[in-house]
Amino acid sequence: MSSQYGSTDMASSQQRSIIGGGAVANGIIANVLAQVLNTRLQRKAKAIIISSLEFLLTDLSILLTALNLEIEDDGIKIGIYVVVGFAALYAAALVIFLLVHASFFTDKNSTTEKEVEDAFSKTNAAPLVDGFLELPFPAKFGGNTWFLPYIMWSFFLAIIVTSAVLFAFEYEQISGTTVAALSTGGLLLYQITSDFSEYWVLSRNQEIVEASAAGGDETFAEDDK
Repeated sequence: MSSQYGSTDMASSQQRSIIGGGAVANGIIANVLAQVLNTRLQRKAKAIIISSLEFLLTDLSILLTALNLEIEDDGIKIGIYVVVGFAALYAAALVIFLLVHASFFTDKNSTTEKEVEDAFSKTNAAPLVDGFLELPFPAKFGGNTWFLPYIMWSFFLAIIVTSAVLFAFEYEQISGTTVAALSTGGLLLYQITSDFSEYWVLSRNQEIVEASAAGGDETFAEDDK
């Protein structure tokens, strides 16, 4: 029993070290990204990238906890490793995708269509539940590959449900610190998925801002990407 508590304390200490070091690293990364991603849509991508990196650090701390758990059932042990690894892959893939998409596939001379902007302004006024309120938006506003957010939401649900079930089998060994890390990871994953859905809908509904040759007034042309 003392060995179990000793390993739990060690995992908790490792979690605190990872999170503390991650805060410094995220500040440096945020400054670097600010030099590259500077349009409104790109800044949205930057926020998702930062949240994804925070999730990766949290996911690492959860993995360290899992390694220190004395799990007798090999199926549960392998299942936990797989779902933690898949969650990390999900976040890492989003970081790479958004870096490429925001850097090379967004137009600096564009703005979001007013109807779409107004819809998100209303839902963003309700934190925590805004992601659920925005679920119909990809289908409603359409655009090229409008369904991508729904694929990401399905990944989110698979990770959350599977993690909850697997860790529930070992609840007696899980410390308060680990529960906090799991809760933080779940909230970050929700935020990442919700924000990516918003980013994707916004990027599908952009208007190119063009200067009028006569007087320099702005005109708009639809941008279907």
